[in-house]
Amino acid sequence: MKHLGKMSETEMEVMEVIWELSTPVTVNQLLEIFESKGWKTSTLSTLLKRLIEKGFLTKSMSGKVNYYNPALTFREYKKYETQSFLGRLYNGKVKNFIAALVDEDELTQDDITELKEWFKREEGKK
Repeated sequence: MKHLGKMSETEMEVMEVIWELSTPVTVNQLLEIFESKGWKTSTLSTLLKRLIEKGFLTKSMSGKVNYYNPALTFREYKKYETQSFLGRLYNGKVKNFIAALVDEDELTQDDITELKEWFKREEGKK
């Protein structure tokens, strides 16, 4: 997967709406959805431009209207962020992450039991 930029909280909020809509979206549609924020067209256009530059959106034009589409699914984004997080903090290893949680008493015995059951189910799928 290509390298993506980092999203701000506001950019993530916009992307979550776009992912949820699952259809090309226009600035006017987004302005209606985010009406409570009081954003101007220029504010939203700037956010969308940044999301394009960071690799999260693509833009197409029909007539004089711009349509914005996600460049990746939410699932693909979560996978990318997870791999990036693991790479930066845990040498790319899930085991190191889980060990850190166990070492810091972040996982309860119930969590561990649930994970063991999940691993058994996953093992049975192969």
